[in-house]
Amino acid sequence: NVKEKIAPAITGREFAKQTLFDDHLRQLDGTDNKSKLGANAILAVSMAFARARSKAEGLPLFRSLAQIYGGNAN
Repeated sequence: NVKEKIAPAITGREFAKQTLFDDHLRQLDGTDNKSKLGANAILAVSMAFARARSKAEGLPLFRSLAQIYGGNAN
């Protein structure tokens, strides 16, 4: 599902926030329990996006996620 369904739906698109990216993945799946694409596939792609975003910001992943979700990264 990652290669055949998710990748074509996100390639070439820009997402300003992790939450917007995750919302797009949930909409793409369209089920309450993520059974169409698979929760593990969705999670893996979401985490890859988070990691790429943290690299682009020059931050460790935990600090980048803390900024997104308002946590303390000390």
